[in-house]
Order: sequence, then C-alpha cells, then structure tokens
Amino acid sequence: MRRLLRSLGFFLARLFGTRLIDYQTGKDLGKALIIGWRGKIHVVGLETAVRAVFLPQQRLTYWKQEIGFTTQPPPDYPNERSAISRKSK
Repeated sequence: MRRLLRSLGFFLARLFGTRLIDYQTGKDLGKALIIGWRGKIHVVGLETAVRAVFLPQQRLTYWKQEIGFTTQPPPDYPNERSAISRKSK
C-alpha cells in the first residue's frame, strides 16, 4: 500500500511539476514539483540528486534572487585501494 501511494505521488509530481534544467550544462534533469515550505525547498519527483544554487546576477540585489539546480559532479580522484589488506595486519 505504501509503495502504491509513493508511486502515485511521484506520478502526480511529474505530471504537474515543472521541467528542471541543469544551469551549468543545460542538461535536462527531469520534471519535478517544487514546494517551498517553512524556509526549505522540497523537490519531489526527481530520480537524480540535485543541489540548489543561487544564479549569478547582472546587478547585485538581495531582495530578489533566482535559484537554479545542478547535479553534483563525480569525484575527480582515482578509486585506488592499498595492496595490503587490513585484515592481514
């Protein structure tokens, strides 16, 4: 029952939501429902993790700022493990 309600909620969020585009790359992130509640931004319906960022402005104003969404870049360090196993010590 819980899984059915969750999938129904995601369906409605994608149906009535807005299309999100990564502001750095221009890649389509999908459709989501964005809800501002008690000082927080809730993004419902996306399959990928996104990060909210303030978009750069031509003129600096604090009363009106635009928010964009971007994905976290993959780590730039190699996945290397030591040759010596920790169990053998």
